[in-house]
Amino acid sequence: MTDSVENWESIIHKTVRAKDGHLIGSVDAVDDTAVLISTEGARTHYRIPKHIVESFDGHEVILNAPSIKLERFKGGSAEGFSEIR
Repeated sequence: MTDSVENWESIIHKTVRAKDGHLIGSVDAVDDTAVLISTEGARTHYRIPKHIVESFDGHEVILNAPSIKLERFKGGSAEGFSEIR
C-alpha cells in the first residue's frame, strides 16, 4: 500500500489522470485495497489498486500507469461498487 494519499476519503469525487496525462474519470468510492473510478457519464468503471495511485495534489489524483495499462482494471457498471456505501 502506498502513503501517497494521507486521507483516502478526501479523493472521492476528484478527477483522475493517468501518468500520460489522459483524463480517466473521477473517484466514486474507495475501499481497503482499491479506488473505484468511473468515466464521465459512467460509461466505464475501473477498480484501480491503491498502489497504482501515485499522488494527490488536493484537486487531482495522478496514477503511476499510462492510460493504456488501465484496461485490465475495467469492470462492469456495478462491479466492485455493491460493497461500498
